[in-house]
Amino acid sequence: MIKLLKIEYQKIAPYKTFWVLFGLYLAVLGVVIFGTQSFINEFFVDVRKNSPIPIPTVSLYNFPDVWQNITYLGGYFKIFLAVLIVILVSNEFSFRTIRQNIINGMSKSEFLKSKLLFIFTISLASTLFLFISGIILGLTHTTYVSFSKVFNNTYFLFVYLLELFSFLSFAMLVGFLVKKSGFAIGILLFYSYIIERILWYKIPEEVSQYFPIRMIGKLIDVPNTALMKIFGINFRNFVNFTDLAIVVSYTILFVFLTYLLLKKRDI
Repeated sequence: MIKLLKIEYQKIAPYKTFWVLFGLYLAVLGVVIFGTQSFINEFFVDVRKNSPIPIPTVSLYNFPDVWQNITYLGGYFKIFLAVLIVILVSNEFSFRTIRQNIINGMSKSEFLKSKLLFIFTISLASTLFLFISGIILGLTHTTYVSFSKVFNNTYFLFVYLLELFSFLSFAMLVGFLVKKSGFAIGILLFYSYIIERILWYKIPEEVSQYFPIRMIGKLIDVPNTALMKIFGINFRNFVNFTDLAIVVSYTILFVFLTYLLLKKRDI
């Protein structure tokens, strides 16, 4: 496993585009996570003045609610990592590194394992970034802090890790299917934000609710903040086990289809 990760690292170490894009991803994610609470509260300043009912100040960073709040926000930015994965997969074909790896004795299954290990590593890095951010935000915004309060609901981090890994596995499949980065990114974006959303309205809800991108996106629901509650809007503040099982199944399917492509395709 370490050997496969070293091979992947040797590929990306000199690739400045990767480090720049990944750095930008973390920077944007950090700005959004740390700035959302202030933005929302400032946005509602005038609304509070004219509202006939008192509107509470939104607090997103208190323990233990901070974990659902930041992982929900983080889910919106997984597309940036997905684009990065598509680029890296496409480069394997453009620079013929996949062929060189096979010639040097790596099997196609080992090559796929190396990509999955890299996807897991980058997903884990993003999750650790959210964990550190959540600790900082929680400690600075929670009046009374206890061990149980800090770590209660941290399971949202593991769900976020699954959400990322599953979506990036889908991006990897698209990359192997299309091979050309420009077309692959276009297909990824077009399907994720247009095609599947159109199908949601064309196909009965009983079926469309189980579409892959929709399932991945709804693992972590909209946080049930005080602002939502005052307007009588309630959201799920837990993770549905059935949703988890379906997303895991989709992830296995994405990996299996990628393996079939690798196995049958002449590289």
